[in-house]
Amino acid sequence: MASIMKFWKRKKRSNSGAAGTNGDEDLRTVHCNQPDHGAFGFSGNSVSTRKYSWWSFVPLALFVQYRRAAYWYFTAMAGLSLAPFAPYSPISVWLPLIFVLLLGLLREAWEDVRRARGDRELNNRPIEVHDGNGHFVEKKWKDLRVGDLVRMKDGEYFPADLLLISSTGPGGMCYVETMNLDGETNLKVRQAFEATWDIDGKDESKLRDFRAELLCEGPNASLYTFSGRLKLQLPNGQMELPLGPPQLLLRDSSLQNTGSILGVVVYTGHETKSMMNATPPPTKRSRVDKSLDRVIWLMFVLLLAMALLSALLLALRSKAQGTNLWYMRPTVSNPYYNPNQPAVMGIVGFFNALVLYGYLIPIALYVSLEIVRVAQALFMVQDLGMYDPDSDRRARVKSPGLNEELGQVDTIFSDKTGTLTRNQMDFFRCTIQGVAFGKGMTEVERAAQKLGLPMGPSPRDPPDSRTQSMNLGTIEADNPDGIGPDNNPYKEKGFNFYDERLLGGKWVEEKNAEAIRFFFETLALCHTAIPEGSPEDPSSMRYRAESPDEAALVVAAKQFGFYFYKKGPTALYVRESLRPNDPPKDHVYQLLDVLEFSSHRKRMSVIVRFPDGRLLLLCKGADSVIFQRVDKRRSGPVAETARHLRQFGELGLRTLVVAYKELDEGEYQNWHTRYTEARSMIGKERELRTEERAEEIEQGLTVVGGTGVEDKLQVGVPEAVDRLAKAGINIWVLTGDKVETAINIGYACSLIRQGMDKLIVSLEGAEARAIDERAARESWSRDKITEKQKEFVAKKLSDALELVLGGHVNPRGTSTSERQTSFSDSMQSALSRSLSRGSGTLARNLSNSSAALGRTLSTTSTGRHSRNPSGGGKTVFEMLPLVDGQKVGVNGEGLDQRENAYNRDSAALTRSRRKPPAEPTEYALVIDGHSLAYILAEKELQERFLEVCINCSSVLCCRVSPRQKAQVVTLVRKGLGLNRLCLAIGDGANDVGMIQAANVGVGILGVEGAQAAMAADFAISQFRFLERLLLVHGRWCYRRISLMILYFFYKVCIMGWISFYSNIFAYFSGNPLYNDWYASFYNTVFTALPIIVIGVLDQDITPAEAFRYPQLYQSGQRGELFNKRLILWWLANSLYASAVIFFFPLLIYSGLSAFRPGGQVAAAQEFGAAMFTVLVLVPNLQIYSAFHYFTWIHHVAIWASILSWYLFIIVYGALPVSFSGIAYKEFVEVLAPSAAYWLMQPLVVMAALLPDFVLRGFKSFYFPSDYQIVIAKHKKDPIPEA
Repeated sequence: MASIMKFWKRKKRSNSGAAGTNGDEDLRTVHCNQPDHGAFGFSGNSVSTRKYSWWSFVPLALFVQYRRAAYWYFTAMAGLSLAPFAPYSPISVWLPLIFVLLLGLLREAWEDVRRARGDRELNNRPIEVHDGNGHFVEKKWKDLRVGDLVRMKDGEYFPADLLLISSTGPGGMCYVETMNLDGETNLKVRQAFEATWDIDGKDESKLRDFRAELLCEGPNASLYTFSGRLKLQLPNGQMELPLGPPQLLLRDSSLQNTGSILGVVVYTGHETKSMMNATPPPTKRSRVDKSLDRVIWLMFVLLLAMALLSALLLALRSKAQGTNLWYMRPTVSNPYYNPNQPAVMGIVGFFNALVLYGYLIPIALYVSLEIVRVAQALFMVQDLGMYDPDSDRRARVKSPGLNEELGQVDTIFSDKTGTLTRNQMDFFRCTIQGVAFGKGMTEVERAAQKLGLPMGPSPRDPPDSRTQSMNLGTIEADNPDGIGPDNNPYKEKGFNFYDERLLGGKWVEEKNAEAIRFFFETLALCHTAIPEGSPEDPSSMRYRAESPDEAALVVAAKQFGFYFYKKGPTALYVRESLRPNDPPKDHVYQLLDVLEFSSHRKRMSVIVRFPDGRLLLLCKGADSVIFQRVDKRRSGPVAETARHLRQFGELGLRTLVVAYKELDEGEYQNWHTRYTEARSMIGKERELRTEERAEEIEQGLTVVGGTGVEDKLQVGVPEAVDRLAKAGINIWVLTGDKVETAINIGYACSLIRQGMDKLIVSLEGAEARAIDERAARESWSRDKITEKQKEFVAKKLSDALELVLGGHVNPRGTSTSERQTSFSDSMQSALSRSLSRGSGTLARNLSNSSAALGRTLSTTSTGRHSRNPSGGGKTVFEMLPLVDGQKVGVNGEGLDQRENAYNRDSAALTRSRRKPPAEPTEYALVIDGHSLAYILAEKELQERFLEVCINCSSVLCCRVSPRQKAQVVTLVRKGLGLNRLCLAIGDGANDVGMIQAANVGVGILGVEGAQAAMAADFAISQFRFLERLLLVHGRWCYRRISLMILYFFYKVCIMGWISFYSNIFAYFSGNPLYNDWYASFYNTVFTALPIIVIGVLDQDITPAEAFRYPQLYQSGQRGELFNKRLILWWLANSLYASAVIFFFPLLIYSGLSAFRPGGQVAAAQEFGAAMFTVLVLVPNLQIYSAFHYFTWIHHVAIWASILSWYLFIIVYGALPVSFSGIAYKEFVEVLAPSAAYWLMQPLVVMAALLPDFVLRGFKSFYFPSDYQIVIAKHKKDPIPEA
């Protein structure tokens, strides 16, 4: 307690150990180059990620174990075993409990020791620290203190949060990699102030004399914000400098491409931003585990009922017969069995029965489940089918407890960029001053064409836009050499643009050459990219940018003659070479300010002074934010650019608008002063004020043009999505892209299919814009505008709901088990038709029904996921938006025209409801983030939104923020209830929220880094591996775990029922029928191995069959392998088997006049040992009836378990009598010589298993399951593995 109070006081001093002048916010004062040694109470730099200390390990680790209710029950039973009336010896009850607890403690200790070893290695890393005398000495990380001046070298990780003082890089710059913090692989630029550049570690006097006072915000978890002021002591006075994120180096990030830097320690240890962000992920439990808890409670209630019945009968019998109960020794003074106190005897009998029947609650099940899940995870990791040779990455499993959840997924929420696509951007199209450039087909077009959905321009489009979809044949006709989009000599990473009007310096001959020049000059300047490579070799130059699309734009500028090759703290260096033979000219542009991109701003700007003296603000961003900020008088080609960008989006391209603003010197200086003041603020106010200043200057823009960057689809995505959809999984896409881009990516990925009607809810169309225009005319208040927009969204959802429910078949509204024609029903009907033909054998029936089976699968797959329209012929159509079956164009109004088609009047809706179409209509809902904001804020709209979504086959949420992604996943997960399971998959830091909000999170180890994978439960390197993860491993794991739990209850219930029967025949005396150690090893040794092998290796179908028939996955969605019906079936089976195992030997032995060779009859213990032999045989051999997949490992496990019983009874019987008791030489002298003992075993086994075998055979023959038909069909004609 003293240490806890000391820590609390230390933290209190840490929080108040700085002067505070910013309201309630804690501020920190750091004296640079004067390390804190306890004067201010700042925490040390030693970190610990351990869960336990040496004194807290046992109680806390036991607390973790005892979160399971079954552990409390077994502990209580172990305590009761200490009572003198207990039926079992204490050691035989305590030993299994101690064994299970020790396994859990050892696992916790092993994990904690690993954490401690990692902490020790981290804390003892060396670091160079200034000793105060001009020299650097080596210390350990854990010895660092706030205020220390440290020197870091290239490639080293920062030991604490540091304030950058100087760098050997040009202009005080250094490059930092933050992958361990945010998962991003691109380098970040950090820059020291010019006033401290000369403190470089070479001049000892400058090191000794360096003094400064840092006033900054207190420790917090925000990785992207930092504010403070540095009061620097100079020979000629004092200088105050505003500090921000560019001056802070965070712990766990590393120095890259920089010789060395000097930094002052600001935050240490657990007060660093990385440690404050190290929160554990949310705890998730599988639905099978939750169902298991309910089954455990059911068994506990059953156990109580059996114990109460035993106690009641004992009390009534003792009251009626009194001293006639001779076996209770009533004449002996015994406080527990006094015939004159039947109530006491009943209470004692109750607790006695609790211990006797206690094996109904299987504590060994939890240990077996953990072993099996870990083994399953190892097989997933080693599966070469999920190995990516390009990145040399395998699948990762971080939450083995959720393995079976992968086999029950109902809805997938997917990010687009980097998840469905490669996140490898190529510059593909552009529009400059209203003229579109670029030819060739995007991968989205190619994928659509491959699926029979060719895309092309509408005949209503103007001639210039038709060039957007020129195919290769046209290009080759114009170019005899075959040079074209698919044979582009200018192609490189980040650049896949082809248009002979611009390439090779030909753009200088265009009419608007000056506009084209300025456009590409802007692309070369408006960015935060870092060049890496030789300035003299443009082909070797690579750009480290905050996003791949930004790098693609800089590469495009290089291709068109504006080669950005060097970046300084206040300068951008561009080499201009307009024609191939022109000598290059170097230009230096003065970089004055950078207004960085954020997900909220959706734009970035730079303020640059050109070599000719012009002062310009260059801006690029989303059209939705740029068009709102254009100058009404000098707007530029807004309409043409918007139309071209819409067309780019429909081709699946990511679009940006490029704009600029000429600044007056006085206007800029006035703004810069206020911007600097905002940046010098400390705390949350800084971010708010700097954003306001940026908003001020980014008004009155003039549009130059726009860009279209292609993010190629990952390999196998369309096929994977199609197969997952056929498996009954509903797929949502949550993306920040515009509506048109998302729609056509949806087409290419098979999310939107031919004949599917799209319901678009957007606040970016004409009707929504009319609200803004009316608000401007009538000067509405912000609240009124918000209310009108909310009403608009509510009406859209109401209309959509009427449409999807107005006489159309609902593809998702009912649960999978309630569909009109399930896969299983169709398969069984096909089999029944085949059987009715009079075939003699099941094999012949199945061979005759092969064609019917194929037709059934085809019917099932085309019912909801049809590729071709009804009518047989292949229909080729333009990939244009459809609204209730009506095709609309993309020219002119574009989205507005779509909305006009969608906003039909109520009479049309009424007609639609009165006269439903002949065939079911599928719907895809497309909604934007602005509309979602209103929906997520109101419960009534949430319910309406959910009802629309569950009646749609696909949902695409566009223009959504990371926060909205998580909110949508949470809403759907809660709205769909416990019977539907949600999975979220993404690759970037912006996907972490939705990954953690879903029941199961899957991370992609992609270009954006590893943060999504680190936060996820499972990680893969390609989206296409998700189908194998779900359809193969997920289905297997669900099947294995479900059958394992059911089998476990089957075998323990057999033992529990037999204990109840034996207590009846023992007149409820509580005396066990067999030795204590037999019962102790029953679950842990004699019957443990086979079910563990099955839990790890069982396969009903092969991976190839799982891909061939993805509909088989729906068994997990319907819960067919773990439900009340199956639980009751296995309990009933155990009840029958227990009766046979107990009463069959009882009849045999009671009918024998002599059992031993000497003529003696069988004693109770001998009958118990003989019966226990069958109790071991039946559950082990039951596996041959209940399961279908066997390898030599299965056979070895089964027969080794049976053999272990015979070996045990022999070895145990050979021990001294003082230990073995009545089991002394029981097998050798009594059981083995008896012919009845050996004859009884096959008879009882057959009697116990025959009914189950017959019933299973009957069901398989007349009512086969889906997988049984597939197994039989391909038994003689197996599907080869891919």
